[in-house]
Amino acid sequence: MTGGPTIATDASRPPAHRTESQPSDAGSRRPDIQGLRAVAVLLVVAFHAGLSVPGGFTGVDVFFVISGFVITAMLLRELDQRSLSFAGFYARRVRRILPASALTISFVAIASIAAISPSAQKTTGTTGIAGSLFTANMLLSRARNGYFDVAPTSNPLLHIWSLSVEEQFYLVFPALLVVGFLIARKRFPTTDPRRVVGAIVGVVAGGSFLVSWYMTNHSFAVGGLAFNPQTAFYLAPTRAWEFAIGALIALVVPMIVRLPRSIAPALALAGAVLVVVGAWGISGTTPFPGTAALLPVIGTGLLIVAGTVAANPISTVLSLRPLIRIGDLSYSWYLWHWPFIVFASALFPAEGRAPLIAAAISLLPAWLSFRYLETPIRLDTRIRGRRALTVAVICIVVPAGCSLVLLHAPKPPPSAATKSFLVSTGLNHQDQARRCNEGVPVALLADRCTWPVANAHGRVILIGDSNAGHFVEPAAKASNELGLDLTVATYPDCPFVDLIIQNQSRPAATTRCRNFVTQSLRQIAAEKPNLVLIAASGPLYFTSRNTFRDPTSGQRSTTPEGRANLWSDGLGRVLRQLSAAQIPTVLIRTVAQWESWDARSCAEARAYLAPRSCGADQTRAEVNAFRRRNVAADDRALRTAPAVAAIDFTDALCSPKRCATNRQNLWLYKDGRHLSVPGALTLTGEFRDVIQAHARPEISQGSR
Repeated sequence: MTGGPTIATDASRPPAHRTESQPSDAGSRRPDIQGLRAVAVLLVVAFHAGLSVPGGFTGVDVFFVISGFVITAMLLRELDQRSLSFAGFYARRVRRILPASALTISFVAIASIAAISPSAQKTTGTTGIAGSLFTANMLLSRARNGYFDVAPTSNPLLHIWSLSVEEQFYLVFPALLVVGFLIARKRFPTTDPRRVVGAIVGVVAGGSFLVSWYMTNHSFAVGGLAFNPQTAFYLAPTRAWEFAIGALIALVVPMIVRLPRSIAPALALAGAVLVVVGAWGISGTTPFPGTAALLPVIGTGLLIVAGTVAANPISTVLSLRPLIRIGDLSYSWYLWHWPFIVFASALFPAEGRAPLIAAAISLLPAWLSFRYLETPIRLDTRIRGRRALTVAVICIVVPAGCSLVLLHAPKPPPSAATKSFLVSTGLNHQDQARRCNEGVPVALLADRCTWPVANAHGRVILIGDSNAGHFVEPAAKASNELGLDLTVATYPDCPFVDLIIQNQSRPAATTRCRNFVTQSLRQIAAEKPNLVLIAASGPLYFTSRNTFRDPTSGQRSTTPEGRANLWSDGLGRVLRQLSAAQIPTVLIRTVAQWESWDARSCAEARAYLAPRSCGADQTRAEVNAFRRRNVAADDRALRTAPAVAAIDFTDALCSPKRCATNRQNLWLYKDGRHLSVPGALTLTGEFRDVIQAHARPEISQGSR
């Protein structure tokens, strides 16, 4: 996000506030806006550092509105004076934005060779290249994981998506403004050009907001490209209305300055309340941007308007020197804080305060960058024309080259312990390797999704979400040893329960998941296999961003307790239908899970020098507390289908008092939610016992 010390033009100030122009790219300062930048960056940093600011990410929306206001005010001043130069404008943008971002991306790419996990380096390298080309938001919008998922925390360049959005705004908006002025002067010579331009910008803002709202709440495809809430979060067209709000305020400044000065405190208070409500009332589970983004956007707009009308208590607070200084550093601090947080988390995972400490330490490189790189280049008016183009090319080529170095950096020879860690945590389960995890109903699965054995006496079916998939290796081995084929059907984020589960991060999967469950259940009941094994990451569904809807009653819930009740009903219907078809069924309890641990977040330096330090452990009490709601919900369902058995592997994976991700060099877990392949194979004996005990007696006896 841009956030330098030069903020707005004289045209953006009421007469009482105007001062002599400063040597800048925009004109004189608005101290209150500079303080507002400080608020924005503090919200974002607090959110990323793990403080209790669930909607701190809305600070980015505050930045977007400020940018729309500042850039429009600057362009209007030049248009009014008929002195606008596109070359001059872009030269100023090059001097202001590119050197700092190029330095950050280059440093992060090189440091990531040692400071992030090997599995995260590809994502970081490709993000760095996209960020150098101002397209990081487009790349991330198509990523498997969304902004609020666990995996992105291993990408130290995740945050530059917003910079790409701003850069795309700068490429388009000046031309839109000029076209509007030309239309006004040619077609409506007696009308204030600002009114015509304001109408055009208003139409763009309205259209952008409608698209943002619709895409935040729906999923659709255009020309083979899928659009959904994740693309709404990242793409410039769905964020354009936020810049446009700031632009509209700049366009109507002549009317704003005529407003009664007495209303400024009320406007400022209303704006501050909206920003605060957004920061603490919105969270990662809120559909966003959509209508929720109105809180920070309108709040920021009101604060800017209030400060334009007259000085007021809130603008006075925002103009305090400490906030102004933070506002000066806001762009630099935004760039540097997130890489430091990711590096610290990867290098010191056991230190819970690491993200907060890293965020504070990142102020040092932010200040150094601001003092010795950004400010000298920004104020060097000799950098224009070809020189500006040369700087731009350098600022694209160098970070892109460093990102390529990250992608192709050689690895040191791994020790046996390191090799075990890398293989165990990087190896995919066979349901994924064979593409049996795509939500294809049982009867339509390809042959590759069955593990056959010669002269099989029957078939076992393993079905569920990715937590069913992480059992495929021991289930296949045990089934085959007992003379049974194993068929595996899985779909991530889709438990085998009779519910409609609307996943905010994967809305297109809702219908596919529903078909997977209903068709598979019908086909299994008709086929009558020898045993059905059902598994799911139950606790995840009670704490993630899902909406449950009961297909029979239509009841909906987004609360953990409400979802648990619907889960019991939906699972019970599945179990009773299988029991009615006289199909032996075993429900596998969710294994111990970690809410925050992920092997993919372990720095390569630690993975090679001390791989065991990449692990984590927790007490059995913590495991049980995390699973308690899910276990209770499963038990309620099991009581309605007494013929169904349940199996819990906790004793096989954990000691009597603690659960750990690894036993020395044997890595039981791939990530916080899934067993590794070697870890799962330690359960082969348990699976053999389960299959022998619960498959049809004549089959299990004849296969021994």
